[in-house]
Amino acid sequence: MGVLHSAIMNTFPDCRLKAICETEGVLLKAAKAVLPKTVAFHKDYLGMLEKEELDAVFVTTPIHTHLSLITDIARNNRDLSIFVEKPLASTYDQAKSACDAIRNLNGLYMVGYQKRFSPIFQRAKELIKKGLIGELLFFRAYVFSSDVLSRGSSWRSRKGTGGVLLDLAPHLLDILLWFFGEPSAIEAATRRIYSDEVDDYVHAAISFGSGMKGSVDACWCLRNYRLPEISIEIYGKNGIMTVSDDFVKLTLNRESGKSQVFYRQSFDTSVSFLLADPEYTIEDEFFLEAIRKRTKPQTDFFEAAKVNAVIDRITESGRRVE
Repeated sequence: MGVLHSAIMNTFPDCRLKAICETEGVLLKAAKAVLPKTVAFHKDYLGMLEKEELDAVFVTTPIHTHLSLITDIARNNRDLSIFVEKPLASTYDQAKSACDAIRNLNGLYMVGYQKRFSPIFQRAKELIKKGLIGELLFFRAYVFSSDVLSRGSSWRSRKGTGGVLLDLAPHLLDILLWFFGEPSAIEAATRRIYSDEVDDYVHAAISFGSGMKGSVDACWCLRNYRLPEISIEIYGKNGIMTVSDDFVKLTLNRESGKSQVFYRQSFDTSVSFLLADPEYTIEDEFFLEAIRKRTKPQTDFFEAAKVNAVIDRITESGRRVE
């Protein structure tokens, strides 16, 4: 993710990649071979912060390191803006501490939930607001991937990664919070399939304060998912809305209107520089524009902390079931 964001940001005409902190020797050697000589390399991030004149910092390190980095960055320079890859922290308590650390910052603070910048999920939110499928009844959602397919096959199985809930599920949980508001009740069950130290599968029943209820499944042990896949089915009295990374589909009752499908190709997803999905570029442009105009970014630390709160509640409920 550090490679991704640094490459994108360095393509913007009024933005320049100035320094990188990396402790992994192989990555450091590869980066030095391909990046401009004007980019400075550091192995100590505190030394980098002291030596370099920076406007913003991207934190793309393992999740359990986020809080200490955020705290040190905020303490070192109150004028820095901070972008952190999702999720904000390992626990809700850590997320609250991260929010406390940046309260007096002059800079901005944002977490990388790029799905909110996808025109498909944006259109789905608009359609929900318009009430085209009528009174909302319930939803079914999943996020699946093929990341852990045998015992000991992936770094994701190691203690400290947080398991499927912290690695794969946050994007889906953030979208559900964006769609339906904050949850009022959560019941969950978890399972370890190939991993000995973290959960590979989670099932959660979530009730929202708005009255919406539904189920969430997250698993990274399923074959034939070349890329992680999100799917959300929302049932209303007038029909069904199906949302994925590739389309929004409205299947309406005959008397409620004409069914429609909005494919990814239907939207203008052209960006100045394409690396991975377009929403990564849109997200980074948004962050840069927010710094320029001093506007509140989407998914700031306080918004992102709500995802950590849901993850903690799912984890606690899953332990009670065990």
